[in-house]
Amino acid sequence: MTTTLAAVLIVHVLSGVIAIGIHNVVLMHLLKKAPNYVFVSRIAWSAVALFLLSWATSAYYYVTYYGTAVKPRILAGALPAGHAFFMETKEHIFLVLPFLAVSIALSVSYLRASPDDALRKSTAFLTLIALCVGAATAAAGVIVSGSI
Repeated sequence: MTTTLAAVLIVHVLSGVIAIGIHNVVLMHLLKKAPNYVFVSRIAWSAVALFLLSWATSAYYYVTYYGTAVKPRILAGALPAGHAFFMETKEHIFLVLPFLAVSIALSVSYLRASPDDALRKSTAFLTLIALCVGAATAAAGVIVSGSI
């Protein structure tokens, strides 16, 4: 693996994990009765940017290296089911995260101008879903990476 590919992989992992952490912060603020929507909106949009960065770097890594160098090693290893189930699931679930993040950021941005308790609670629930999906995606990545 080249230094560039290693850097791309590191950016993929770190940006995804940080975005998941940001969703945790968004959720904690949305659970307050009177959240600071300016702050929550800014960090929610940061999560969008980080998920998109993670998405782009993972696509580059997959196309240039993973499919030809890593995937065959995993399939030949002790746990090929790690790839067959977890990676395939991760790849499809991961596609949803940026869209969830955009939905959350748009909702919080709307709440800045028009606070609405029902929308705040719904956005908190959507953020919880995004947090769970993100954690499951990260866990699947760890399982697949450990099956080499």
